[in-house]
Amino acid sequence: MCRSGVPDIQNVRMIDIGLLKSKAGAELIYYNPNNFNVVLSSARGDVYIDNQYIGRFELENQVSIKKRAEFILPAILKVDNISAIKQHDIYKKKEVLIRIDGVARLTKTGFSKEIPIKYEKLEDTDKLRSLVSR
Repeated sequence: MCRSGVPDIQNVRMIDIGLLKSKAGAELIYYNPNNFNVVLSSARGDVYIDNQYIGRFELENQVSIKKRAEFILPAILKVDNISAIKQHDIYKKKEVLIRIDGVARLTKTGFSKEIPIKYEKLEDTDKLRSLVSR
């Protein structure tokens, strides 16, 4: 359960591997502590590892979020392979800084609001490797 505000990650998978760009998918599990339902109609942003750009994420599908309940965000990460290759020393490190800067659009009964997405966390590289190799 993810009540801390930091999402749990599951079902990480490669969707398409290309020469210049690749596409990966993941499900992020969040908890809505609010006393109302909302719809997350879009989300997008840039992903950085140790402050180096590696790609862009976007929401795969619109998500209905129930009040005071967990919900799953199906996210797609479009990886810039050239930038990822520049991060080849990532596996030599014990931890890396994952940073996401983006924006999400929430709607409720006809009103919509864009909210910033700011995420920054040191992640254990063994954990990241295990997520990707599942």
